[in-house]
Amino acid sequence: MTKAAKDFLKSTTTNLDAVLAALTQEEQHDLLDALAGEVEERSDQLAEEDG
Repeated sequence: MTKAAKDFLKSTTTNLDAVLAALTQEEQHDLLDALAGEVEERSDQLAEEDG
């Protein structure tokens, strides 16, 4: 993994932690579900492009 990728993940994780701290537990769950769905969808798109 490149340094730029590591830096991006670190900053994104820091920002996500701040957002999650501002949300209720139910809102956190909904947000994480939505993010997981988005990651899965994009991952599927990449797999189709490579296939």
